[in-house]
Parts: sequence; C-alpha cells; structure tokens
Amino acid sequence: MTSKPKSAERKRGSGAQFVYSILRDEILDLTLLPGSPIDEIRLSERLSMSRTPIREALVRLASEGLVTTLPNRSTVVSNIDFMNLHTFFDAMTLMYRVTTRLAAQFHTPADMAAIRARQAEFAKAVEAQDALSMIATNREFHAEIARAGRNPYYESLCLRLLDEGRRLLRMYYQSF
Repeated sequence: MTSKPKSAERKRGSGAQFVYSILRDEILDLTLLPGSPIDEIRLSERLSMSRTPIREALVRLASEGLVTTLPNRSTVVSNIDFMNLHTFFDAMTLMYRVTTRLAAQFHTPADMAAIRARQAEFAKAVEAQDALSMIATNREFHAEIARAGRNPYYESLCLRLLDEGRRLLRMYYQSF
C-alpha cells in the first residue's frame, strides 16, 4: 500500500506540471484568448485527470498573471491591458539593458556560442517569414542573453516579460 501513494504523489505533481505547461502554451499562443473562461470540469475530461492538478496549475498561472480568478471562483485568461502597455515596454527595455550589460560582463565562450546559435535560428525564421518561429526564437535569443548574465532574479523577470510579450506578438502577427 505504501508504493501506491508514492506513485500517486508523483503523478499528482507531474500532472500539475503537465496541465500548467499545456495551459501556459495555449494562453501564450492565444489558443485561449484573453477573457476566455477556463472550465475545470471540461479540462479535467479533456486531459483525463482529476481537478486537483488542474487547480494547482491554475494557482501557478494566476501567480504569473496569466489567469484571473473571479469572485465567483471561476477562472478566465487574463486580459492584456493595452492602456498600460507602455509600462510593459518600459520594463522590457530595462530588462534588455540590465541583462545585456550583465551578459557582457559575465559571459563565457559557451554562452557566446549559444547566443550566436539562437541568433542564427532567429535569422532562419525571419528568412522563412515564419512568424511563430520568429516569436519562439526571439524569446530564446533573449533568454540566452539573460542566462549569460548570471543573475537568476533578472533572468526570471526577463523570462516572464518575454512570455507576456509572446501574447502581444501573437496578436500583432495575427492581424496580417
């Protein structure tokens, strides 16, 4: 009987991560549009799992600002605040400056190779005019620079901003 709870615990933990990854990607890629309700029961049926890992994933997504829990306890995909978009761009500009400065100071040859590889991937996406690939490779390029700066706090903030920017870029490219 003791092996069963351990197995269940592992599944529960990995289940929440699985749900989190799926929902996060669907939110950032605009498969789930801003303001869309997230139905725990339907999600539970769709993913063939209990509601517990779904709730755990939603708590994590709420902490990242990607979903909003309403007073009636329902959950929706967070809206993009276009009126305060300038604050996002201010923060992103600051993160680019800070992480680039730190990367210039602390990079290794391996970091530079990784940054160049990400830049080459981005160039290929641009040449192919593949908007989805451009968005993904742009994120990875800037994430690599942030990693090279060796400050996990700035890296984490930068990644969060890059992911929020992913939704904006998807909206932009969908308008064509």
